[in-house]
Formats: sequence, C-alpha cells, structure tokens
Amino acid sequence: MKFINIRRVAAVGAGVLALTGATVSCSGTTSGQAGARPEKPAITVCDFPTIDSAGLFIAKMKGYFQQQGLTVTIKYEPFSQQAVTDQESGKCDISSADYVTYVDDEVLHDANLRIIAEASFLQPGQIGLLTSPRYSVESVSDLAGKTIAVAQRGDIATLLVDSLLAEYGVAQSSVIFKPGTPLNTAPAALDAGEVVAAPVPEPFLTEGEESYGLTAVADIDQGGSVNFPVQGFAVTAAWARQYPGTLRAFTTALNEGQEQADTDRALVEGAIEKFLGIKPETAALIALPNYPLGVDAQRLQRVPDAMLRFGLLPGKDASFRIASMIYAAPAG
Repeated sequence: MKFINIRRVAAVGAGVLALTGATVSCSGTTSGQAGARPEKPAITVCDFPTIDSAGLFIAKMKGYFQQQGLTVTIKYEPFSQQAVTDQESGKCDISSADYVTYVDDEVLHDANLRIIAEASFLQPGQIGLLTSPRYSVESVSDLAGKTIAVAQRGDIATLLVDSLLAEYGVAQSSVIFKPGTPLNTAPAALDAGEVVAAPVPEPFLTEGEESYGLTAVADIDQGGSVNFPVQGFAVTAAWARQYPGTLRAFTTALNEGQEQADTDRALVEGAIEKFLGIKPETAALIALPNYPLGVDAQRLQRVPDAMLRFGLLPGKDASFRIASMIYAAPAG
C-alpha cells in the first residue's frame, strides 16, 4: 500500500526536530497561585524542539509559567539524547525528549529519572516513511536491502520503523539503518540520493513532499504503533526531591499549555511558527499529535515493551515497568 502526500486534519500527527543551538527565554516572575513560591524561580528546559512540544511553547507564549512565579529558558537540543544528557549533567533542570531515550538511560545507565508529564502521542499523518521518486519503492515490502536514515542508532525512529517492518513481514535484518541524519535534513538527504527511505515527522514531512516531491510509502501510525507515545518531560529524582514546589509550578503551567494545545489548533500553529520557525502556510497543513494531560503508565509501558520486542532492550529487562519512573508528588 502506498500513501502519497498524506493530508492533515485538525487533530492528527505531530512533527519533530527543528532548530538547533538556539536559546529562548521567558522572563518575568509574577507571584504564583496560593502557596509558597517555587524554590528555584529560574529554570532551564532542555528541549528536543518538536511540534510535540507545543504545550510547552504555549505555556511560555501565554505567560502561564510567569503566573506560577517561574522564569523559563528553553534550550534547544539537536537530539533527544543530548537533551537528557545535559539534564543529567546539571546543565538544565527539565528535559523534553522521546521515551525511548528516557527508558534507555534509565534501564541501561541507571539515570534515576522521573517522568513528570506527557507531551504527545502518535496520530495519523504525524510521521511518514518517505522516499524519492527516483527509487522503485512502492510499498514497505520493497525496503528489503535498502538504506533507511535515522538520527541515532536505536532511537525512537528506529523503533517505529522496526514496528512498521514487522507489520509488513519484512525482517529487521534485511534493511540497513544509517544513523547521523538529523530529522530536519532527512528530506534533503533523500532528494540527494544519500538514502532510500527515512521516517520523517512533521513539519518536515509536508516540507519534503512540497519542496522535493517526495512520497510517503506508509504512515507510521498503524499496527503496533497506533497512538504510540512519542515525547514527554522528565527530571532526575534528586532534582524532584530538592525542588518539589518548582516542579509543581512547572507542571501546573504546562498542563494549561497542554490543554490549550489539544483544543485550539490556531494557537498551536501560532506557537510553532514562533518557536520552530515554521511558515504559516506550512503550519496550516501539518498534522498535530494528541497532547495529553498527566501521565498514563499503561500507555507509556508500550515503549519498553516494544523496545524489548525489537531488541533495543536486553531480555533480562523484560520485567521493567515504566511506572517506576513516573513522578509521585510528596503527600501534603
């Protein structure tokens, strides 16, 4: 089955990686809601900058952090792993990254992370497996023996492609993953003939179709990946213990942004134009993800389960439950 120019509707799909090396500040420290002010009123969020982060962007843009007594600086990172690594080393307070990175760091590297909020989960049209018309790739089955670009080996893009291959009965070992291709440059790499296919998220999916005439072999949101959790927010357990009031203020403001993102497409478009540098005409076409509130342990457990299935986690970790990573606020 071949999907060409996957069209977007108001509540579908979200994109990933955009700008790198930029820093955006949110100034102002008006008093928060009833209760003590945050212990740390100025914080930095290391963000893998994506359309999935629209709730964060809206909370900044609408002043919800300021209302909670927080000054928030967003530090854009080129990869999810870099965002989490910088958080773990103390270069930022909170990270916004994909769940494969969080689980990998927690299980394999004892990072002692706590997931404090969800950012997004997959919807139709959010990520498409793109190819160039120069190749004779009419379906997923045609990918055997072909090179597929990913940002990093064993990342969430790798996992989602593995799931798609399994859906079509294509062996993982029959494709060649080529790491080192940032998601925002994947369409250009396809056009240049550097790779045969790439899982490309919005807004680069739409841009790739329109700018290079690329076609989508398949929508990633199918089979075992339907509604798959993509991105969230986390802190270290030590940071959460030291700054519980700051964490409460952050999640309160973020929840307001998430709720707005999930109900007001025009506001999301304005936020991604502002924070991701997306053109208005592109923003009007892209697919958006679901922006949930809180943290659903059952939904997030799908991530380590899929990682185990496709060999991204060793079998000895089959008993791992992501619920152990979910932050629980102290009583009182």
